[in-house]
Amino acid sequence: MSKASFSIEGFAAEPKQRTSQNGKRMLDISVAHTERRKNKQSGEWENATDRDGNEITLWARATFFDEQADLLAQQVAKGTLVRIEGMPRLNAYVDNSGTAKASIDVQFASLSIIPRASSGGSGGGSWAPAPQQSQGGFQGAQNDPGASGGGFDSAPF
Repeated sequence: MSKASFSIEGFAAEPKQRTSQNGKRMLDISVAHTERRKNKQSGEWENATDRDGNEITLWARATFFDEQADLLAQQVAKGTLVRIEGMPRLNAYVDNSGTAKASIDVQFASLSIIPRASSGGSGGGSWAPAPQQSQGGFQGAQNDPGASGGGFDSAPF
């Protein structure tokens, strides 16, 4: 028996609320990761690219249901720094331009909101309060048989 785990920390894309065919409220929260490398010749940092010169961006999405979806919809907005953890499921798809791509669906996800330093004030060390979470993070099952939805499109969620 094996167990896979996955975590990603980053800024949330705009959360998407939806409802399944059987009335379950759902909230999709996505985070992107683009690897950066230092160009040895120019000394500048650049986004990593594949052999064809396309940027390599990994999207990870977690879906939360009902009360948890409602709670997170009030606390997570585009740009919120979050950490999502759970079991990875590879999602292969073709984007609108016909390019084959892949992303990660995070099943049985937990989400933590990470506090960030406030931008105002004089000097470092000042922290902005973050929304509170329940002990152990927010939990949400991803493999709900009543959930609609599926692949990712080429637009950032």
